[in-house]
Amino acid sequence: MVNPTPSSLRTTTLLLFLQLFFTLSLSAQISWPAGQILPSFPAPAQTQDLIMLRESNSRWEAEGSALSHKTGRLESDGWLCQTGIDAANQHMIYGPYDTNLPAGPNVAEFRMKIDNNTANNDPVVDIDVRNATTGAILASQTITRQQFPVASNYTNFTLPFTIPAEHQSIELRIYWRGAAYTKVDWVGVQQNGSSAEMYLFASLKGVVNRTQPRIFSYEGDAFAEGPYTWLQSLGLNWSEVTDKWSLITKYRSEIAGLIVYDPAQIHTVNLATMLAKDRRALVVSPLLLSRLTAAPYNLPVVLDLRGQFTSKLQVYQALYNTYWPNLDHRVLIGLNPEAHKSALREYAAALGAAVIWLDPAIPAESTLLNSFLASMPAGANFMGWWPEEGPGVERSSTYGIPTIASDWCTNLTLHSGTPRTINKKPIPPKPPLQNKLYVAFILSDGDNLQYIEHLMRKLWNNPDRGAVPIGWTLSPAMVDAMPGALNYLWQSSTNNDNLISGPSGYGYTYPNSWPDQQKLNQFVATTETYNQRAGFRVVTIWNTITGGINQNTGQTFAQKAPSLLGMTGQNTGGGLTIYNNTLPGMALSCNYCTNEQAMKDHIASAAAGWNGTSPRFIIIQAQPWQNVTPTSFKNVAASLNADYRVVRPDHIFQLIREANSLPVGDTSFLRGGALQHYRR
Repeated sequence: MVNPTPSSLRTTTLLLFLQLFFTLSLSAQISWPAGQILPSFPAPAQTQDLIMLRESNSRWEAEGSALSHKTGRLESDGWLCQTGIDAANQHMIYGPYDTNLPAGPNVAEFRMKIDNNTANNDPVVDIDVRNATTGAILASQTITRQQFPVASNYTNFTLPFTIPAEHQSIELRIYWRGAAYTKVDWVGVQQNGSSAEMYLFASLKGVVNRTQPRIFSYEGDAFAEGPYTWLQSLGLNWSEVTDKWSLITKYRSEIAGLIVYDPAQIHTVNLATMLAKDRRALVVSPLLLSRLTAAPYNLPVVLDLRGQFTSKLQVYQALYNTYWPNLDHRVLIGLNPEAHKSALREYAAALGAAVIWLDPAIPAESTLLNSFLASMPAGANFMGWWPEEGPGVERSSTYGIPTIASDWCTNLTLHSGTPRTINKKPIPPKPPLQNKLYVAFILSDGDNLQYIEHLMRKLWNNPDRGAVPIGWTLSPAMVDAMPGALNYLWQSSTNNDNLISGPSGYGYTYPNSWPDQQKLNQFVATTETYNQRAGFRVVTIWNTITGGINQNTGQTFAQKAPSLLGMTGQNTGGGLTIYNNTLPGMALSCNYCTNEQAMKDHIASAAAGWNGTSPRFIIIQAQPWQNVTPTSFKNVAASLNADYRVVRPDHIFQLIREANSLPVGDTSFLRGGALQHYRR
């Protein structure tokens, strides 16, 4: 036996250490400490595999020139047929005779609504897809009244079909029976292979990124930030992958198999998404099955959901009965499987979280939704989004569960793994209090993580950012979900960029609707903790889009969030309320302005009657979805005369405090006092 030399021992030790290091690196896990709102992912790889992930589809507006009509008429944004007015038993829509759709499987979409879905269950329309080149009907279906789940809301009806050859002329038709008011918004064709790929690669990202984020997808549209923006901002490198399918080969050793969803019951996609983590499986359409089970992938089917369910409700009842008892109840995710084909789906797949799409407005779905919400613990969150904003947020609020809007987040697995160090900046010195008209601007919707990831990041690059003070609403949940992004925003901010909390704290909720005071106390205390970590001193409070802050909510924030300088309410023109002698709550002068002129008009209205003998405070909140940008705020500020001073939101609350003999700085140790209410 040869005795090892010291150098060989060092070499062996080093090799064992490296083997252990790489083994641990590859087996890194998601962590979710008890004190965190959301989990942390492992640190992302320095070089990301960048893929472009987009769906190919075509759409034709019902009132557009590409479609023809034998009955009905134009009404605003759609084509309408009404009983007793329009001729029955005619095609209200036919066309567009498109010859550019690819041969093979596709899905036609017909977006329609009726005004009454309960009178009877008579046939309303017949939809079909016709090959105008050959005259063959490729697919057809009769739609009855009760197949519309909600009256007066548009519903998408899908019809799978196969184009037999290239350059066939395709006709989409809607035949109106004359039995009910029917309005068509648009018809379209999803190129089914590309739709199936969205689910597939979202699940691949989830399976791969849960141990280390290595795949970054760009899924952008007109609101998006650009494919390389966040990678550059976070200091990451990338390798652009031209063939997405090569990543299945690259990461084949991490994939155990396939879960096949049922296209006839599309909500099985959400069930498959939840199951993907434990099965280490990809979510797969039957269309892609033959390709994935053959070489070079040779992936086995570990679960086939086809034919197992006959309704949407049955899918989610099975999820609740069979799987929910063993899942983490701290999070529930809402994703529409017909719309959210990728985006947050990668995050849901990585977590193995329950994914649902239940509508509070539909009785049977409402009952099941309540069962989910009632079984969630204090401090739990609803992620993703709702079928309708108001009813969804209201419902979760009554259970003391905030909504962390995030449905179109595309790389939350990566963002959640970035370093948690957030280097905040101090508040600049406030201006002196004078007898002026003080105006603060706020850009809304920062509670929405996908807005922060996409449109806000695009607006952050506007050359006029920093020209005038702006309050940028953000989510305190970024501390867990997007810490690197929050740190980037702080480090690139100017003195005119005031980062504040969006509605209504660490999640979007209506605090007035919380019936459990203990849960509300916990929500506000957690918001305070996360605001301090994030560096936010102002919060916008929503109780619906027009509701003010009731006394109980205001007192709770005053007592449980002592670092706040102030909070805004949505009750336009409602004036100033001081809670607990410590916390100013100011109603916005415009709660959701859509353009420059609206901002100017609301400022003028709020300034009316001012005589120059005292200061007056005006807070304008604008929404970002209709092209309000930093340039818009700059233009509005330039239109104001010398009586006005445009200031940051934190500064306006410091000035409000000074004008009302409240401490201007830290209020941590102030307690007691009665409610005071002031109107201008």
